[in-house]
Amino acid sequence: MRAIFAALIAALLFSFTPSVSQDNSDENNNMFNLDVLNFYSTEGTRSRVDVYVEIPLRNMEFKKSKTDKTNFISKFDLNIDVIDKDKNVIYNNVSKEEVTTKTTGQEYLSQNSQILTRNLFLPPGEYDVKVSVFEQSTKRIVEQDKKIWVEDYSTLPLSISNVMIVSHIASTEGKKMITPDVARNVAAVDTFYLFYYVYRNNEDENIDVDCRIFDPEKKVVFAKKEIINVAGGSLFQNQVFMAVPTNEFGYGKYTIEITAASSNHNTTVRSYFQNESLDFPVPLKEIDLLIDQLQYVAKENEIDYIREGKTNSEKQKRFLDFWKKKDPSPNTKRNEFMQEYYIRVILANKSFSTSYTQGWRTDMGMVFIIFGQPSNVERHPYEMDSKPYEVWQYYEISRQFVFVDNSGFGDYRLITPIWETFRY
Repeated sequence: MRAIFAALIAALLFSFTPSVSQDNSDENNNMFNLDVLNFYSTEGTRSRVDVYVEIPLRNMEFKKSKTDKTNFISKFDLNIDVIDKDKNVIYNNVSKEEVTTKTTGQEYLSQNSQILTRNLFLPPGEYDVKVSVFEQSTKRIVEQDKKIWVEDYSTLPLSISNVMIVSHIASTEGKKMITPDVARNVAAVDTFYLFYYVYRNNEDENIDVDCRIFDPEKKVVFAKKEIINVAGGSLFQNQVFMAVPTNEFGYGKYTIEITAASSNHNTTVRSYFQNESLDFPVPLKEIDLLIDQLQYVAKENEIDYIREGKTNSEKQKRFLDFWKKKDPSPNTKRNEFMQEYYIRVILANKSFSTSYTQGWRTDMGMVFIIFGQPSNVERHPYEMDSKPYEVWQYYEISRQFVFVDNSGFGDYRLITPIWETFRY
């Protein structure tokens, strides 16, 4: 039994290794993040298309460099294809890339990545951008694609570029240095920035910019207005950086809506970002179930407070605030306590579910979630003079728990009480 538990835990810890993903449920797609943005260019009627490929270091395999033994290196091929609406490949680029690091510690790898950028110039129209990464050491290949519409900003009286999500801004010699959030996941920052251009190709002197952000339930959670004054000038490109705090955001996918309006013209663009936990082992969209599963670690009034949130986003925020208070390492992105607890819940469901009860609700599931893997398990399924029973022993805390199957259908009930003081 102990070996089974150990194998299950190892499998789940591997399966739920923290990862940043864009829009893909397939774990392989976490090898890299992809974003494609369209901006004005001076190349005639062609617009600039920026392709951003982010390689999180934790997803790569590193080997010692043959030329410098103090370095570790990961080599891969990056392939980018652009396909037009007639299925013709109008752009192809293959490059050999590598990432070098002096440390392969998990904490360092989980917090660092390499961003590769390609600038293309395309005529207006609809395109499919296909990107693949081939890791040379493992022969692993991962593909992603993104459909885009390229606009001719030079001909429109008023227009807005695509919106970049920026995770960090720094100034160097008076110039802004920005770090794009290629994954569009803002969970790791307290404040992020919306970066975009408003293009004016008319004689109006003022442009009113109205930005609104909607949560997954279509409620406005952020709103800001700005006025761009171009009186007496001929400013065509107007750069906008807009700071957005994340402390009040719940988890999920958010919609950005930006409207620019002048005296005679107006235009609107929409974009998105995600606020998804970097290391949470189960979907937060099942918030009501997650709150129920707190019963082995939270007090009744704490559960009631979380459950009384008026929206799912509010429930999620209260839920995560509860876990933040229990984080044993608050200066890191990982909350080991929360991860361990819900991994135990998942294991309990895999190991102890019956035809009518989820494993975490059973007595065996409860003991496993609270106390973890038993030191030893004695199984007695076929005793002549007794009903089937099991004895779980925990040597470290000098306790044992006895479960009896009174029905004969695998419904093992605990006969040793667990008091409040023994909660996980």
